[in-house]
Amino acid sequence: MTPRIPTVGQVCGTLALAAFFWWVNFGLHWINFWIGMGTAASVLALISFGFAGIPMRRADWNGRAVLIGLVSAVLLYAIFAFGNTLSGWLFRFAPPQVSAIYGIRQEGSPLAMTLVLLFVTSPAEEVFWRGFIQRWFMHRFGGRDGWLLAVCVYAGVHVFSGNLMLVMAALTAGLFWGWLYRKTGSLAPCILSHAFWTVAVFILWPLTPGV
Repeated sequence: MTPRIPTVGQVCGTLALAAFFWWVNFGLHWINFWIGMGTAASVLALISFGFAGIPMRRADWNGRAVLIGLVSAVLLYAIFAFGNTLSGWLFRFAPPQVSAIYGIRQEGSPLAMTLVLLFVTSPAEEVFWRGFIQRWFMHRFGGRDGWLLAVCVYAGVHVFSGNLMLVMAALTAGLFWGWLYRKTGSLAPCILSHAFWTVAVFILWPLTPGV
């Protein structure tokens, strides 16, 4: 499907649905996190396809995208490692909240979580948040303002978790991937960066001891 610009109503409706999904998955914990988040992200991505088409091309998937995705994932991991250390020094509440985020590791096997992160949540979230939401905000408000507004919305839905460190993580990652999308004009590096980073930070080298 050829990419197109969705309406205000379509954007607002999907954002309301995203807020509901994030509230259920992060705030209420009614179901297994990985099943719930994988389903939520997939539904939002499919809806965005219906409203705005597919925001990428086969040609976007090339060696350059892989290199950018890998290098940016390493850079983002370094940023989070520094931020995790600094927040632990400055705020007493930070380490327990970070440990609480890693509690979702108990809800799946390493292999299952890796597969979900690589092939479901990372691609689907980038399609929705950058390829649908940020693309619309940038079209309506301009590149810089649209990027920043989309980041605020992305971080805002994480407020439903009640975890300030998760909100700050979403703000940081949203700024990073949003900037990457704005600069490259392609979702492929963002999807790869998101996938590589999440596997690194959740599975391979967690940023909290004892997990």
